[in-house]
Amino acid sequence: MRAGADGERRYLDYAASAPPYPEALDAQAEAARRWFGNPSAGHAAGRSAALELRRLKTAFARALDFPDGRVVLMSGATEANNWVIRSVMARFPQGRVLVAADVHASVWQAARLFEARMDVLAPDRTGRVTPAALADALRPDTRLFCCSHAVNETGVVHDVAALSALCARRGVLCHADGAQAVGHVPVRLSELCCEFYVFAAHKFGGPRGCGGVCLRWAGGAGWLAGGEQEDGLRAGTENLPGLAGAAVALGRSLATLPREAERLRALACRLAAAARGADAACRLNGDPAAGLPGLVSLSFAGLDGHALAADLDHQGFEVGTGSACAGSRPAPSRALLAAGLSPEEALGTVRVSMGRLTGEIDVDAVIAALTATVRRHRG
Repeated sequence: MRAGADGERRYLDYAASAPPYPEALDAQAEAARRWFGNPSAGHAAGRSAALELRRLKTAFARALDFPDGRVVLMSGATEANNWVIRSVMARFPQGRVLVAADVHASVWQAARLFEARMDVLAPDRTGRVTPAALADALRPDTRLFCCSHAVNETGVVHDVAALSALCARRGVLCHADGAQAVGHVPVRLSELCCEFYVFAAHKFGGPRGCGGVCLRWAGGAGWLAGGEQEDGLRAGTENLPGLAGAAVALGRSLATLPREAERLRALACRLAAAARGADAACRLNGDPAAGLPGLVSLSFAGLDGHALAADLDHQGFEVGTGSACAGSRPAPSRALLAAGLSPEEALGTVRVSMGRLTGEIDVDAVIAALTATVRRHRG
């Protein structure tokens, strides 16, 4: 790997995965040493682990203001999103699922398993899913509505409180993918009418391999063959060390959230303004001043987002793009197309996402590098 002109490599892809808090890794390691027993075992080590697992779940739920439901552990948000959709669609074999068009791939692909019973809700021209549009899209046989709390590609933060309240009035289950939101924007589950709220620890500085769903619904069933862990909803020995690390990371994230959100949004606005000022053909996706703190999605029509990101990586800047590889050719992002971008704009998208270790010096450096890189590629 090559570093930048000042010898530094700059990580600017927090939306993909955040650097873990050292304290979270310490807590994970300590829990692995201390509560090594299987929580399902009947001996003292097992009972001790089971008690600690319950304590950690209670603490995690309390941090998200979730006193009236369960925390069900899974390997991450992808598994949790799959479990939600498969469980509800199995429970209602004639029911339909309504999916916001800008959801994460794990939600989209899981819903497509039931494509004959799947409906899609497009966001408006600002990239938002509105309660009015949701009300029009719900059908008498809609049983589940799926959306992202915060969209990983544009940074748009949806009004999940209003959307879930509408679902509750219409008797529709609401599934919010909160993987991008937890630890980055305020999440008070007592104020949301979601039966399912999904999280992933590595998005807010916790360890990888730990996620799950905050659950209010009692109709689910396990979809892995095995034991009866997690009240029969998810077979497999519980990841107690991962949850220990996740709880510490969540606490750290929430303690700094108000001031970090303000700081990161200011940095994002600075980057967006500089990029658009330097290139008249640059399109800004979402609203850095009100969206997911620190996320800037920029589209450069006529350019290749992967080539821009690769060039920036060579210079020491690690950023994301707006397309996924389909075989040997990049395909435009579905979420960006749903937000109104043309395929050409979507393919020319670069996503910069900042976090707790990002400072003004990093933003100024990436502004200079991105501006020069775009000009070079246009030439």
